[in-house]
Amino acid sequence: MANQKQDEGNQPERADTSPPSLSPKGASRRRFAQSGAAVTGVLLTIASRPGMACEICTTPSGYCSSNLSPHGTKTVVCAGRSPGYWKNCSTWPSGCHTTTTFGSVFSCDTAHKTYKTCTMGTIVSPQSWDTYNVGMHLTGAYLNVKAGITSYLTVAMLQSMWTEYQSKGYYTPTYGKKWYGSDIVAYLQGTMY
Repeated sequence: MANQKQDEGNQPERADTSPPSLSPKGASRRRFAQSGAAVTGVLLTIASRPGMACEICTTPSGYCSSNLSPHGTKTVVCAGRSPGYWKNCSTWPSGCHTTTTFGSVFSCDTAHKTYKTCTMGTIVSPQSWDTYNVGMHLTGAYLNVKAGITSYLTVAMLQSMWTEYQSKGYYTPTYGKKWYGSDIVAYLQGTMY
């Protein structure tokens, strides 16, 4: 028995193999990762605002990438109005008129000449030839930008969305994603209440 004690005393000390304790921030990150939210691609850019149906306050690419802070310190204005609101509104943003043609704001190819000659005042209502009402929602979003009530979209973004959609049949907000008519409308509806 004395030999056993002596042998135990000659053994090298064991290294502590337990994981180091995490800081509160690290523990929080681990819980988040284990919850599956980071893995499932949950859209973390969606912000629920009480009393408003406006849920998507980010650019199309930000919406796809789940970027938590696409705006930095810039104040985000998310108070977009629906096409139905603009249809019934007697005062449109400065420089916007119900008689302005869709084609004068959104370039239209020959295959989309019906859009080209349609007035903004008409296209803010559903049209039988616009299956998903893409033109209607783009017009609503355009009026929201011009009114300054959606700060994360620009006229150029909306025009790019339309140009690509009419030429390819879909819009690519970010690499590997394709938004067809119903997807574009779903995004735009999320920027409106």
